[in-house]
Amino acid sequence: MKTNLSERMRTVLREQGLKQVELAEQLGVSANYISLLVNGKKQKVSLTLAKLIESLYGYPAEWIMEGEGAGRRVELLRQRVLNRVLEMGVEDLLQLRAFLEKEKEGPHG
Repeated sequence: MKTNLSERMRTVLREQGLKQVELAEQLGVSANYISLLVNGKKQKVSLTLAKLIESLYGYPAEWIMEGEGAGRRVELLRQRVLNRVLEMGVEDLLQLRAFLEKEKEGPHG
């Protein structure tokens, strides 16, 4: 579902537990600018700002700018998991497999 920029910015604030002023400080923009985004008075952000939000909080720049794409943090989380698995040694992979098999059996398995 495509959302507008105002909704996406409110999502970032809510999920990160930030106040508008805190987000502004971390992004190096004015609190007024964040207020304009959150209140729907500004409809676009620059690619630079979207990439900064992506690097700080993990929300894909494409999602910030357009409301499309993998959405929020799903793609970043997927990449992190894949990278961690690829870094594992054989023993760790065997332990992971055993854990996953146990989880597959359910809570009473």
